[in-house]
Amino acid sequence: MRRSSKIAAAVVMMAMPLAACSSSGPSNNDNDKSANNGSSTPRAKIKSSAMDPTVKGPAPEVAGAKKGGTLTITDAGAPPTFDPAGAYYEFSMTILSELVMRGLTGYQIDQDGKSTLVPDMAQGLGKESADGKTWTFKLKPGMKYSNGQTVKAADFVYAIKRSFDENLGGQGPVPYLRTHLVDGDTYKGPFKDAGKDFKGVTAKGDDTVIFHLTQKWPTLPYYLAFPAATPVPKSAEKKADYQKNPLATGPYKVKTFNKGTRIVLEKNAKWDAKSDPIRHQYPDTIDIKMAVTALTEQQRILANSGVGATTLDISGLDAGLESKVKSQEKQVVFGPSPCESYLPLNSQEIPLEVRKAIAVAYPYNQTRKAGGESKLTFDPATTYAPPQVPGIKQYPAVNGLKGEGTGDPAKAKAMLKKADKLGFELSWYYVSGKGQSVAANTALKKALEDAGFKVKDVPVSQEQISEKINDPDAPENVGQGISSWCYDWPSGDSIYPQLFSSATAKDGRSVGNLQDKAIDKELARISAMDPTEAAPEWLAFDKKMTKQVMGIPLSYSKASSVLGNKVHNVIPDPNHGLPDFGQVWVG
Repeated sequence: MRRSSKIAAAVVMMAMPLAACSSSGPSNNDNDKSANNGSSTPRAKIKSSAMDPTVKGPAPEVAGAKKGGTLTITDAGAPPTFDPAGAYYEFSMTILSELVMRGLTGYQIDQDGKSTLVPDMAQGLGKESADGKTWTFKLKPGMKYSNGQTVKAADFVYAIKRSFDENLGGQGPVPYLRTHLVDGDTYKGPFKDAGKDFKGVTAKGDDTVIFHLTQKWPTLPYYLAFPAATPVPKSAEKKADYQKNPLATGPYKVKTFNKGTRIVLEKNAKWDAKSDPIRHQYPDTIDIKMAVTALTEQQRILANSGVGATTLDISGLDAGLESKVKSQEKQVVFGPSPCESYLPLNSQEIPLEVRKAIAVAYPYNQTRKAGGESKLTFDPATTYAPPQVPGIKQYPAVNGLKGEGTGDPAKAKAMLKKADKLGFELSWYYVSGKGQSVAANTALKKALEDAGFKVKDVPVSQEQISEKINDPDAPENVGQGISSWCYDWPSGDSIYPQLFSSATAKDGRSVGNLQDKAIDKELARISAMDPTEAAPEWLAFDKKMTKQVMGIPLSYSKASSVLGNKVHNVIPDPNHGLPDFGQVWVG
């Protein structure tokens, strides 16, 4: 799961971190077909992601776009690294993949917000062998780095290798490689295993990259859109210092780098616009400022004063400005993104009939109000995957999993009585030091006690909560494990195995603590399918999990960006939960 530098209280009583994600409507700017007032877009109108191996560069021109000027991008957070090997925060991934670096594949976002995985530096989306254990990618000719050096297949091989290094890529998406690549389970990277002949990825000549797998991986082309898979020549290696001035293949290169506070990008004269189907090079300069005070920045932006007029803040709309933006709705953009929140339920300790009663009694509205959640920050969730994931469609809510409402404690109590489970004890941790967390916890506790449950709520500090809820040996039966998940690519294999497999359950990081060999087998079967064929299978699996109430889907979180009146074409990227920076222009 990729990370976000923004923290929201989607499951306020647990005080769990949730990436600032969304499931709202299209972008809102001068070129849009319709204005976005922050209200929810119906689930049916969210566009599913797709794959298209035939797309070629250049990127479609944006009507009315102007070149020149300086775009300022601000964020309240500060990712720990901008090295491509370890870039796993939404902000660092988006800056790198949409502005600085190109990969074998990438996401093209159209004006309606639809995401399509397309060939980037590769000539297609790869050729899979008959047994599914070899993938071959042919490079487009003539690709250059910002220093004029030719991009070669060996550079992609080296990039993959360095992502295994624990210091550079240890916090990145490398676990997928450890699972799928030959030698991936033992390889330590090019420094610790300098003399090892790593067989997981190889180069054939200067234009062919070959991946060697231990098992089928139909969604490998999605993985290759990560910055960790963008090319790095071995000759440019500077270890921890590489992030300060990486060799660029995208439209911009790093001019100045101050870790955690500011990065200034300038145009990359060696960028090959004709072959790039994804990005543009509209602003002359992009000034990236981190660790800002969101409220201060957003007030400046909404006043359109000075640099505020050409600033795009992606911190998420400050709650204190909600009433103000109603009169300036064109300066706030909401859009879909990959994150969702849940209430984990331990299926090993809570019987199905009891889980059903919890779902019927769950006080969505009360906990959200008590926790200070704004309707601009979420849409009610009824599935375990966000709606832009191919195959995921709304279906009639079962077992009370409506994602909203006050709950029905009387009905839940009758269900417990029928099952001879009145007084069943539910226990969980909550953060005691925060007023909204305490208030949300009180609302939940009251609703469940009114429904006939006995509740044991255990107060802990903010510093303790993460360790407590991720402890597989903890005695609590509610809230343990994953209370939020951001998919790594728009496919069920990036969601359901993480939420429901025995492996994640044993590590204390699942939603339902489901440890079922038949389910594991089903997850492996669907994951090995072609993504298009797998899509309806994932929907069927989702329905199976809601019938069993393997945790309660709570919210599809909404991302929001605030933009000055001279910032244009801010299109939400549903896979990063941020705008597609490569399409923005100022003027």
